Amino acid sequence: MKKLTNSLMAILVLFFLGNIAHADDKDKSPRPNIIMIVLDDLGYADMGFMPNSAKDIYTPNLDKLASEGTVFTSAYVTHPYCGPSRAGILTGRMPHVFGAQFNLAAFSGFGVAKGETFMSDVMQQAGYHTGIVGKWHLGEEGEFHPNERGFDYFYGFLGGGHEYYSNSWLPAATYDPSQYKIGQYAKDYHRPMMKNDTFLETEKGLFLTDVLTDATLDFLDESAKDDEPFFLYLSYNAPHTPLQAKESDIEDMQKHLGKNAAEKGSKRLTYTAMVYNVDYNVKRIVDRLEANGELENTMIVFISDNGGKTTAGADNTPLQGKKGDAYEGGFRVPMFVYYPNSKLEKGGTYTHNISTLDFFPTFAGLAGASIPKSKILDGKDVWTNIIEKTDPRKDESIYVMRHFNANNRTGVVRNNYKLYTDGTGEWQLFDLTKDIGETKDISAKNKKLVSIMKNDVNEWSYTWEEKRPEFFDAPHYNFEMKWDKFNMPNLERTFGDIHKKSK
Repeated sequence: MKKLTNSLMAILVLFFLGNIAHADDKDKSPRPNIIMIVLDDLGYADMGFMPNSAKDIYTPNLDKLASEGTVFTSAYVTHPYCGPSRAGILTGRMPHVFGAQFNLAAFSGFGVAKGETFMSDVMQQAGYHTGIVGKWHLGEEGEFHPNERGFDYFYGFLGGGHEYYSNSWLPAATYDPSQYKIGQYAKDYHRPMMKNDTFLETEKGLFLTDVLTDATLDFLDESAKDDEPFFLYLSYNAPHTPLQAKESDIEDMQKHLGKNAAEKGSKRLTYTAMVYNVDYNVKRIVDRLEANGELENTMIVFISDNGGKTTAGADNTPLQGKKGDAYEGGFRVPMFVYYPNSKLEKGGTYTHNISTLDFFPTFAGLAGASIPKSKILDGKDVWTNIIEKTDPRKDESIYVMRHFNANNRTGVVRNNYKLYTDGTGEWQLFDLTKDIGETKDISAKNKKLVSIMKNDVNEWSYTWEEKRPEFFDAPHYNFEMKWDKFNMPNLERTFGDIHKKSK
């Protein structure tokens, strides 16, 4: 009888403990799915949810997501060009420190240093199903391929841009990348789509942004079958050149905008229709997440890789500058975060400075991922700051530097101030709260602040100045020749007497 009583008690204890454990599980928030949507060359004014947005933009679906999340008005990328910016996003480091401060040429055989751990690596190791759809631009062969950089799933193209209509894509059956020379962009933009390590034939008459979204839906459906969360880097190349839009999108957008639509036949009209098409495709993604029961626990982060290219239809109002500049228009970008199953303010605006360097540690923190002790990160986990609307970088600087011939175009943002030089040694200071367009230089009255901000970026330059870039983009740009000719990085020209060679 005693033996039976003991057995019964053991069963009751196990049942009780099981119920407690089950209750604890219910109280725990599950790890979020994360979708990072990165557009290419999107202008600061080219989203309806941004303050001072352009009147000829129509993005109702993205605006709705943004209104149910938080909009970021002071979001910065690490470089005003595609490849280095994306390298910074995925590694959590300034691209200069590992020699990736130039775009990567097509068919070069190079890539981002294998020693750099990508955020996809740590997400994958944390049990996430990881995917990239769209533009890669960080290496093509062997160890540089997305499947070797922590991504379980890849669908898209390996280069820096692409033709939008599938009629012009090269046939997969005869495609051989080894036959092309480094930097042969005409062939680069016509590559067949690739799924993992296989080139695919694509039906004629399709539009690239639609095709990439189809692949995204496949990834989402595949992920829905798994109990583990997913991480997706959705890397649309729109609205990057070539400027190509579906006539149906142009007509539909014009109906909604009426007299506010851009001029018929203009670059701007095509550009805005390309953005409208992205907006439509994001709705397809949201609808599929909802159908799969995944929307509530999915964080969607939306951003551009750099400032808009104004000569190709973009609008960076009210910012000065464009893609390639160290003015605000070169590296300050539209951004929002949507995450229903969180304490994120709905309909909120976050005005403090934030960097794409912060994505790596922030995503890892939300995912419960372990970051290797050897991994150096230049950003920080800012999730608590975002939730509490506090400043993660009070009295700390964010900077950008682009090598241009003999100069280093440099921008430094600290609190509400911006320091700028074209690299010739002349520095200007602006108060962004009063002068976001960078028109009134106040450096003469703020010499101490200029010195502090200038010293910040100068000290950072010591960490990489002796390292030669790993690649220099296509040979026809002559960037490598100019690097040697002008004794680059030639930081003495940029910083003057304060710059001392590191010993």
